[in-house]
Amino acid sequence: MTEPRHHRAAWALAAALALFACTLSAAVAADGPDTPGAATMAQVPWDDRGELVFTASQALVALDELPADSPAASSWGEGGSRTGWFGRAWMDVDGDGCDTRNEILARDLTDTDFSREEGVQDRDAGHGQGAAVCPNATVWSGTLHDPYTGSVVAFERGQDTSDAVQIDHVIPLNYLYAHGAWAWDERTRLLVANDPLNLLAVEGRANQEKSNCGPATCPAGSTQTGTWTTAVGPGWWPPATGYRCEYARRFVSVAAAYELGLPDADTRALRDVLRDCAAGGDGAVSITERIGSLGARVGHAVVNNRGYTLVCAAGAMLIGAGLVVRGSNALRPVGTVRARRRTRRGRSK
Repeated sequence: MTEPRHHRAAWALAAALALFACTLSAAVAADGPDTPGAATMAQVPWDDRGELVFTASQALVALDELPADSPAASSWGEGGSRTGWFGRAWMDVDGDGCDTRNEILARDLTDTDFSREEGVQDRDAGHGQGAAVCPNATVWSGTLHDPYTGSVVAFERGQDTSDAVQIDHVIPLNYLYAHGAWAWDERTRLLVANDPLNLLAVEGRANQEKSNCGPATCPAGSTQTGTWTTAVGPGWWPPATGYRCEYARRFVSVAAAYELGLPDADTRALRDVLRDCAAGGDGAVSITERIGSLGARVGHAVVNNRGYTLVCAAGAMLIGAGLVVRGSNALRPVGTVRARRRTRRGRSK
C-alpha cells in the first residue's frame, strides 16, 4: 500500500528538525560568543554606556545566562511608584552638572540647538545659557528620527511642546520592579533609571503606548484592588519592524547588566526574534521560523549532554537512511514496482 503523502512530509519534517538540532548544538558547542562582562562595562564612561549593546549572538548567550524571574509579591504603588522606588526624573547621577534627560536628547537628536539665541548653536555656544538642571548643555530644539515608529519629530523645549519627544526606559521601571528590582538597593535602582544603556529618545505617543510592557508581558493591577499580576499579555514591540532586532538586543543587554530575571513568555519572544536576527533576518518571526525555533530549543537542550548528542546523531542517521531507501524505491521503474505488487497479491490468495 502506498504511504500517504502527508506521512512522507512528516518524515521529512522530522528529519529536518533532527538534523537542524544536531547541527545547532555542535555549532554552539564549538563557537559560543562571549558577552561583555562587568569589568568591561565598568571601564566605559557613564555617558558611553548606551553603546554597550550586545550583538544578536551575544544576546542569545546572555539570555540563557539570566537568573530566574523574581516576581514582586505586591505592586509598586505601595512603595511610592516611580519616585519611591527609582527616584525623581531626571537626576544627575554621574555628577557632571547635567540631568539625564538633556544628556539623552543631546545623544539621540540631530540638528541640536544648545542656545537660546537665534539659529542652531553648538554645545560650546550654549555654555552657561541652559536651564538650571543642565546650565551648560540644555537642548532647546532638535530633530528626532524616532526608532520606534520611523517618523521624524521636531523637538522644541517648552511646557506645551517637550512631550513630543520623551525618554523611554527600554526595560520600563515598573517592569524592572515587578521582576527583581523590588529587592535591589536604592543606588542600583537609581542607576538603572538613568542608565544611558536603558534609555532612548522616542516619539511621545509611542512611549505612552508601550507603557510598562516587555516584549510579551506587562505588569498590571494593584495589590490594593487584588488585581496585581507581574506578567499578563500581550506585550509590546516597536511598530517599526526594522528596529526589532536592535530593540531585542538592547533589552537583553540591560537585563544582563543588572542580572534581571525575565518571565518565560518574554524570554521565548526575545529568543525567537534574536535567532532570526542572528541569521540575518529582521526579527519578524514567521511560522517556518517558529518551527526552526523548536529545533533550536532542542539543540540547546542537547548541547550540554553528550548522551543526547549521540542519540540525536543516531536518530538523524536512521531517519536519513529511511528516506534514502524510500527515495530509491520511488526511482525504480514503474513496471518493476507493479510486478512486485502482482506477485504479493498472488501469494496472498
